[in-house]
Amino acid sequence: MSAQDVVVQGTYKQGDPNMPAEFRDMLVKLLLDAHLENNGNTEYRKILGNIANAGLRFAPHGRAMEIEAEIVRQEVQHGKICEEVLLGLGANPYCTKPIKQYAFHIPLEDWIDLAWFHALIDRVGLYVGVEWAGSPYEPLAAVAPALEADEEFHTKSGFRHLREVCATPEGKAAVQARLQKWWTAALDMFGRSTSVNAPIYVKWGIKSHDNEELRQKFIAEALPEIQKLGLAPADNQLNRRFL
Repeated sequence: MSAQDVVVQGTYKQGDPNMPAEFRDMLVKLLLDAHLENNGNTEYRKILGNIANAGLRFAPHGRAMEIEAEIVRQEVQHGKICEEVLLGLGANPYCTKPIKQYAFHIPLEDWIDLAWFHALIDRVGLYVGVEWAGSPYEPLAAVAPALEADEEFHTKSGFRHLREVCATPEGKAAVQARLQKWWTAALDMFGRSTSVNAPIYVKWGIKSHDNEELRQKFIAEALPEIQKLGLAPADNQLNRRFL
């Protein structure tokens, strides 16, 4: 999308009568259909239950349990924020909508799976906060810094867990063996490079980057963290579903 295609607009408060209909509709679509975190969606509650169950069952020590409990608390708060924003837009957040991102349906079979989930899948959530910073819709811009900080905590916690596991050769080998599965799922979470909705989000300032730009930013920033673990990088194309 070229610069001249971007709509020039100010900012909009909740209930602003001057909010363009397309802007409002795309915000609702993003939050209700594309965004995961919504306490009003019964499917989101199931996902949170799975994460909480894995975290408390598989945590190797008490400090890890505390971290997992805090992550779940923050995720519940994120769902509450989204629920309230949708209500403020006049939309109904109470629904049963499938979670489209398949990363959230990959079984969390042990501590390594959960650690990679936080390190990579939660890291994708970090870019939601980044994109919402400076949003034309003031309620989103207001919560963006807190969301970004929380997701930063989640991904750092995941890498912290992985460092502990990598302390032994056997653990490091197991961590390496799981990397490709979660790396592929994380890259696919950004969606198709040819998405028809992404340019509209950018046009209205709802997003600052298209899907592929965010994906490349993720790769550039996550890869050094993986290399710090002494692991070989995963293949960016292997088993990808959304290119």
